[in-house]
Amino acid sequence: MRPQTAPSYHLDVHDVENSSRVPILCLHGLFAAGWVFDGLRARIASRGYPSAALSFRGHPPNPPSSATGSCSITDYCQDASDAARQLDRPIVIGHSLGGLVALMLAGRNLVRAAILVSPAPPRGISVLSPAILARMATYLPALAFSRAFLPFDRDLDALVLNQVPVHERAAVRARFVADSGRAARQAALGVFTVPPRAIRAPLLVVGAEHDRFIPFSVAKRVAHKYAAPLHTARGHGHFLFAEPGWERTADAMLDWIDGLPRVIRDTSAEVGVRPLRTNSTVA
Repeated sequence: MRPQTAPSYHLDVHDVENSSRVPILCLHGLFAAGWVFDGLRARIASRGYPSAALSFRGHPPNPPSSATGSCSITDYCQDASDAARQLDRPIVIGHSLGGLVALMLAGRNLVRAAILVSPAPPRGISVLSPAILARMATYLPALAFSRAFLPFDRDLDALVLNQVPVHERAAVRARFVADSGRAARQAALGVFTVPPRAIRAPLLVVGAEHDRFIPFSVAKRVAHKYAAPLHTARGHGHFLFAEPGWERTADAMLDWIDGLPRVIRDTSAEVGVRPLRTNSTVA
């Protein structure tokens, strides 16, 4: 696979030579991009899986867009759906908002398995904790009128980066970008329904013990709703993959993937295996 750029998204791919294993597609959350998974993808490659990190429309290295504020979760899901088709039904790992998008892909039978890491929840599970509500007033105009916004440093530190070492937070914040008020509003209100009966792919839910953005109780309810196993990332917060000791949780996730039936995780076990499609324009 090679890096791919479509009209709406960027797909950064990492090949593994002579691998017959199914690619793993990584989906990021609000304010971030595919760079979130740089460390994880190296670990994925060490297990023999190719990977692809998607950056949603308007997120780097895609050009900024004046329409970012009005992008919906449906738009981001369309980007991910196109990438999943390009990769011939990958395994997907979604973080935060990307976790909800991963769940939506599973509901459309576009992935073979899904890991939801601190996922934004579907309809019926509220994400509005007291900590979030106390800080929302500042951002209500952006949420209500679908404007692009980026939280203040103090709010990112309190809710998202609380388990990232203090001296490393500025470097992470510098990579964040303004994101969609509309998508954030939809995630906060839980407007998307994903019926459990629609899910045919194996699911694993990962919740972080000290997550203040998507509280652990939310991950627990998502796991219960879909009768999925729940892995607890003890000592961790929301921005798991930049926190000390993230490798332990990554290894647990990859152990779960390695434990899936071979027909799910290995293309050589399929009948009539086809090479990966690369329909997008090469960057």
